[in-house]
Amino acid sequence: MTLDPEPVFHKSMQLLTRLVTDIGPRPAGSAAEKHAQDWLEEQFTSAGLQTMRFPVKYQPDPVFFPYYSIAAAGFALVALTLPTNGWTTLLLPLLILALPEMMMAIQARVLPYKDGSSNLLALPAHANVKDVDVILCAHVDTARAVPYGLKAWKSWRDKSLYIMMRVANILIIPGILQFMGMDITGIFLDISRWVAWGMAIILLFQDIWEAVTSIGRYSPGANDNGSGTALLAAAALELAENPPEKLVPGFLFSGAEETGLHGARQFADYMKENSLTCPVISVDMVGAGNAMRITTQCGTLRPVKADTPLNELIKRADPTAVYHAIPRRWGDFVPFARAGIPATHLENVGTPDSWASYHTPKDTLDTIDDDMMRHMSEVIAQLLWILEKETHNPVKS
Repeated sequence: MTLDPEPVFHKSMQLLTRLVTDIGPRPAGSAAEKHAQDWLEEQFTSAGLQTMRFPVKYQPDPVFFPYYSIAAAGFALVALTLPTNGWTTLLLPLLILALPEMMMAIQARVLPYKDGSSNLLALPAHANVKDVDVILCAHVDTARAVPYGLKAWKSWRDKSLYIMMRVANILIIPGILQFMGMDITGIFLDISRWVAWGMAIILLFQDIWEAVTSIGRYSPGANDNGSGTALLAAAALELAENPPEKLVPGFLFSGAEETGLHGARQFADYMKENSLTCPVISVDMVGAGNAMRITTQCGTLRPVKADTPLNELIKRADPTAVYHAIPRRWGDFVPFARAGIPATHLENVGTPDSWASYHTPKDTLDTIDDDMMRHMSEVIAQLLWILEKETHNPVKS
């Protein structure tokens, strides 16, 4: 099997244009998300592929999630400088690191689930799902759109968590000195308190403003993740005309990723229940930048690690790719990895403009780099060729 990347590229740009301009924002559970899934399914069935649909229950994105995690972290900074014993002061930075993961855990247990989203799986004609050798996954839904704002403010917003963590490391010094029995009262402690209070107020104001102004607004999702959806859909359609002889690829288009990876969770459970162990490769935000990133892990305190052999195989498909650990974002590969399924996540390094438009109304076709989409078409074609040539598909458990 030789997949020609040039038709994949051109088809992906056509599909991406339709997704962004004709369908537009696709929040989980919306008519637009269903329209996108129905339209993709029509493309696949018309090309002779078989499809499977899986209902997905999801939790609506509440107004103050995940933004209030930053505000809570700001108040944790305040706590760092309040009179307390040494042990408590030393442990508080861990709370800051854990907050985003804690918020996700709280959301998963407290917020009610709703019907309405779905997963779409496209398979070669007459293939059995139990014979699938690899699943390539892209989420179709789009995120709540925070205000774009000034570039300087957007740059601050993107870096605020990292800045806060570094300031927390500095503010822990009073706690260490307290723990050592030293008297730290005076100007040093006063300055620490003022810095902490100032950051807390700024972060809280930022969170409330973003939450309120984003109500009812959703990103068009050109890069996140129209790019991944269009790329995989184009590859599936091209393979329908030239199916591989030895490889059985599956293409999963998940729903409700932005509300908490709900589509990926549903399909990971399905794979476990049916003893499916083929590797899963999540493809997300691949439309901008000058290089591809291969994820090694997500998370901070309890990182979820990607499958190393799978990553090494992908590196063969794109020797220019870089490995990357993601501390503050999550991808669809996470539920699969947690289920013991070999999984990883691909994205691009992005550009200043693409990151400035992340989860904003500005994530339009203007963020997409044609050269990067062409490169990713080549990567997907090369990856599928390598997978087919591997004897007995060694990455398959």
